[in-house]
Amino acid sequence: MNRHLEKLGLIVLIALSGSVSAQTAGKTVHSGQQDVVFIKGLGFVDALLEKWISEYSKEHSDVALSIAGKDAGEHSIEVVPFGKQKGDSLQAQAATVSFGRYAVLPIAGKDNVLPDELKKKKLNEKRIKELFFEKDFLADDYEPDTKKKYDVTVYSGNHSCSVSHLFAGHFGYDAGNLKGKKIAGDDIYLNSAVKKDVKGISFNSLSYVFNTESRQLNDGIVLFPLDVKKEYAEILNLQDLDETIRLLENKDIGLIPVEELTFVLPGKINPATLQFLEWTLSKGQDYLHSCGFLRLDGKTLARQQKQLSELETKLLANK
Repeated sequence: MNRHLEKLGLIVLIALSGSVSAQTAGKTVHSGQQDVVFIKGLGFVDALLEKWISEYSKEHSDVALSIAGKDAGEHSIEVVPFGKQKGDSLQAQAATVSFGRYAVLPIAGKDNVLPDELKKKKLNEKRIKELFFEKDFLADDYEPDTKKKYDVTVYSGNHSCSVSHLFAGHFGYDAGNLKGKKIAGDDIYLNSAVKKDVKGISFNSLSYVFNTESRQLNDGIVLFPLDVKKEYAEILNLQDLDETIRLLENKDIGLIPVEELTFVLPGKINPATLQFLEWTLSKGQDYLHSCGFLRLDGKTLARQQKQLSELETKLLANK
């Protein structure tokens, strides 16, 4: 079974230990714990967290990492996909640290005929809005549909951290304005929905659209052709994860939503957690591409590193 489905509620336990009895990476590590902080995972980011656990454990024998249950306490660090939404109520409660970016692409199942129909027209912003969103009848430019242009069913995520919020917000809508059917649970199920429905369309993060081992599209998934510059279209048409990441890290393409991934930090944070967070902004950056994510741009990364340094200074001053 896909590990994303098995660990939808992934929570990473980080504990500073005086004596560590380590087991295999990814399994429970028993130790005499001085401080315990949980990191609440997020479906499409779970593979990255698992990779970080494995690599970090090799370098830091004084810090015990473990995949735990869902019993995270008040000192939780939570991964949220809303790096730029500063008004988010969760982030307003504490400091945040962005550690990477993710991108979202529109998808369909391989048996869906609509991508072929759009090969000449391609998806521009107008067609994306027509395909995916209900019209706002209160808008000044509202015109009722006289006929149904496309016979499709839109599938979107129905939870608070779904990529549906980024996709909708990028085009000026709320997730509630998305047409079609809402899918409960992790966004990996959006892939399953369009593969089963020849009229189904959706969107997903690169980490779910592509197979991070083969670097090619996941079986049964096709991308919609986008109305972008010829040189960008040629790269996207390669359907290669590494080439797609390279393009999106260097070019701002209006039809492709890109957003920061963020850790929301608790009011109190211990040294073990700071050490881990600092690592994610240094050596940890080396694993973003392999797991389907974009790195932060240089200025943003430097700003996050400075913020962590200030948190560490404040922590030491309060001892």
